[in-house]
Amino acid sequence: MLRAIFFAIAFLPFFCGAQPYTPSRIFAHNDYARSNPFHEAYSLGVGYIESDVFLKDNKLMVAHYEHEIAEGRTLEELYLKPLLAKIKANKGFAYPDTKAHLTLMIDLKTEGTPTLKAIVRELARYRPLTTCPTLQIMISGSVPPPDTWKDFPAYIYFDGRPGTGYTPEQLDRIAMISTGFRQHFQWDGRSPLEESERIKMLQMVYDAHWVTGKPFRFWATPDFPEAWKVLMELNMDVIVTDDVKGLAEAMGR
Repeated sequence: MLRAIFFAIAFLPFFCGAQPYTPSRIFAHNDYARSNPFHEAYSLGVGYIESDVFLKDNKLMVAHYEHEIAEGRTLEELYLKPLLAKIKANKGFAYPDTKAHLTLMIDLKTEGTPTLKAIVRELARYRPLTTCPTLQIMISGSVPPPDTWKDFPAYIYFDGRPGTGYTPEQLDRIAMISTGFRQHFQWDGRSPLEESERIKMLQMVYDAHWVTGKPFRFWATPDFPEAWKVLMELNMDVIVTDDVKGLAEAMGR
């Protein structure tokens, strides 16, 4: 009982500050797997779009597994060119609403440092993206060591991990704190959420806010309407989904 009271008090500011859910809190997982990559998620106004990238024969190829790499499916063709067209149409902003933000999360599937260097070289030809005040480039997956982050341009941000002792300078380069849901929880999304898991879940989010000042993301959460409802009731910062349209509709879009 005392533990429950403690967490109720600890999380009171968090819940009092809760904002209504909109697609800006949707993370479009493996966006490239959709029939219309980038455009479907973008048309719904999501806050986060994910693309997995391999550095293959000096090309940045978009795929989940290496054997799925296909001609023409490059980071440039699927994401950079469409983003450039939107930013130009929006007069320098990611969305027509100049207050709406978009994060392109690039998950590195090959060795971090050379892959990120190739991304930086590619982005050098897309200055409207790197100077857009409402577009963020975030790197995840095979992230280079934090002590090398200073060697990359300031517009590159990183996906952090809970419990890692980042320096203040490294924290400045972190866009969010993320971890795999199944590494910590057994909840299937359909059965009632155990109180112990609910408290642990909120504690992890609170720790990220309190210790790092960053939003928090679980990946691989249960991904269907019943689970989304619970995650929204818990005011998760970001909800990761493969069903962007379904989640947007659940948010009233």
